[in-house]
Amino acid sequence: MERTEKDNRTLIEFWSKALTLSEEDKESTNAIDPDSWKEMAPSEKLFRAAQELGSCKKVLDYGCGNAWAAIIAAKSGCSDVDAVDVAQGGADAASFYAGLFGVSDRINVSCIDPDWLSAVAPGTYDGIICSNVLDVVPPETAREIAAGLARAAAPGARVAIGLNFYMSPERAAERGIVLEDGNRLYVDGVLRMVSRSDEQWSDFFSEWFRVESLEHFAWPGEKAETRRLFRLCR
Repeated sequence: MERTEKDNRTLIEFWSKALTLSEEDKESTNAIDPDSWKEMAPSEKLFRAAQELGSCKKVLDYGCGNAWAAIIAAKSGCSDVDAVDVAQGGADAASFYAGLFGVSDRINVSCIDPDWLSAVAPGTYDGIICSNVLDVVPPETAREIAAGLARAAAPGARVAIGLNFYMSPERAAERGIVLEDGNRLYVDGVLRMVSRSDEQWSDFFSEWFRVESLEHFAWPGEKAETRRLFRLCR
């Protein structure tokens, strides 16, 4: 428990700093193309996953970062999107970009406490997206989040989960990388990934959701499509 709490505190500090926009960052958007929101998603497959949520009545973007998914969902038709993040830097960036792209009236941005999901009414959301969150937090925290998302999801809700690539212990050893407990990657004392295979994630999600599909994708500059996009249904 102490290790989990320490990792969570460190992660909030790390991501808040990483996501904070400088004044220079903000000024650089002065001449931005109003359609550049279409380029915010890290991949076309993630863009489509967020776009599909545009037909939902109420969407949750959990761990929103700069709210790229919330913005795409709002631009695609959803008029009620909650974009939440435990990192203040993420929430501030989300508010900035929602305003920049003219969807502040459709996106409710909040910096939340870690236990925020426990207070959400059951069945609140018919659309949920959570990208680059569940595999960069301690396993205990990932379970709490997944259970909370399942509770917040309405029957039949569309749920999209984005994850990093799988790094096996053997592959890590080949690259000279140490994985604590066989799957935890720390960089400068910060937990950056809890590595699980496709099958392990499928088993993990099946406790709360039905796994409908799994797609692999790449971020810009990556040659191989090794990142994962799970589509789930409550």
